[in-house]
Amino acid sequence: MGINEQLTDRERVELTKKSYEHLQLGDSITIGQYHVGVVCRVEHAKDGMSAFVISNPSEITILFKGSYGIKKGTPQTWRDEWFKTNIPILRAMLSNERRIPSQLKTASKFLNHVISQFRGRRFYIYGHSLGSINAQFALANCSHPEVIAAAYLYEGTNIWLLLTPKERRRVAQMRERIFNYVDIYDPVTLGITETHHMVGKLCYVDSEPMQPIKQHMWGGYQFNPDGSLKLRKIDQAFLAESRSEHKLLSRSGELTDFIEKISSSDEIKKMATEKIDELTKRYPDHKSLVKLAELFKNELLKDEDKWN
Repeated sequence: MGINEQLTDRERVELTKKSYEHLQLGDSITIGQYHVGVVCRVEHAKDGMSAFVISNPSEITILFKGSYGIKKGTPQTWRDEWFKTNIPILRAMLSNERRIPSQLKTASKFLNHVISQFRGRRFYIYGHSLGSINAQFALANCSHPEVIAAAYLYEGTNIWLLLTPKERRRVAQMRERIFNYVDIYDPVTLGITETHHMVGKLCYVDSEPMQPIKQHMWGGYQFNPDGSLKLRKIDQAFLAESRSEHKLLSRSGELTDFIEKISSSDEIKKMATEKIDELTKRYPDHKSLVKLAELFKNELLKDEDKWN
């Protein structure tokens, strides 16, 4: 049994958190009692896609970094992670258009290049938030799906609507090896579904609502004494949230215009003080929109005041 397969759910979350650290070439990565390997590649692409490759004699572990700007934003992180990636994804889903941001394409090329570089190894993929989104698209375009031993994806938008039939067939081949963890109280998990219409198998986290940023950063995760994550079966709360997601994603017009406006920095303050409140009152049944609006209002506006 490989090292990654011996990790508990709690340890896999701790490993994924390493993607937010400033890992360097040669760093030795140990989680609990397990030596996962040594960092052999650090990738920081021009479009903001970041990933780390950890190797041991039999396994390759890839950590796709998430949206660092959600906690410690700078003008560059907000531009690369939100204005150029997360928000365009949301707008594309709202307008039902296939427009793939650069980071997703870069992640796909990166994964295939690493696979060709380390032939004969088993690959384990981890990603949180934007890292999950990048990993989803990379897996959908993986040239050798048979080498993917497992993927552990946390709190990322479900990009199923943006995938082509070919890409959907590709991830379907790996469905039993992709574990997609969803906390329905997390505003970033837009597009959740209770069926096969997502990348990987749904792992519905047994969570309670809390402050949005804490919620997104695994705050609602609860673990059993053996380190396994507490999950719950599909319930009415999940079904109601999923229906709300589908309603939201079926909208167009003003909602897509709203998302477009978020992408313009000189509209941020106006958007936060006027449009957010207007839209959340107009669509009170769309809880994901309400949560996203509050996230931008409380975090993005606060950070923009520091930059100006």
